[in-house]
Amino acid sequence: MENNKHEHITSYKEHFSTWLALILLTFMTVFVSVFGADLRTLSVATAMLIATIKATAVAYYFMHLKYEPKIYKAMMAVVLALFAFFMIMITIDYLTR
Repeated sequence: MENNKHEHITSYKEHFSTWLALILLTFMTVFVSVFGADLRTLSVATAMLIATIKATAVAYYFMHLKYEPKIYKAMMAVVLALFAFFMIMITIDYLTR
């Protein structure tokens, strides 16, 4: 059997830029929750969208999805699409009550 271990060397610049993006997205989430309180559903949807972007960034860089085969990326895209679908359905249900 062949050993398929690959080393992925990432630069400090890439780690720093990912960290900075996550910090900025966190500030955006706080900003939406504090100043978007009168929007209710829209602020929750915006916070969930930001959280999804942050989770994708973490999976892509820190869980090394960036270096994995395309099938794993496709599986993550399916999960994100299902998540978006269910969030839309929940929002529609909430708005029509």
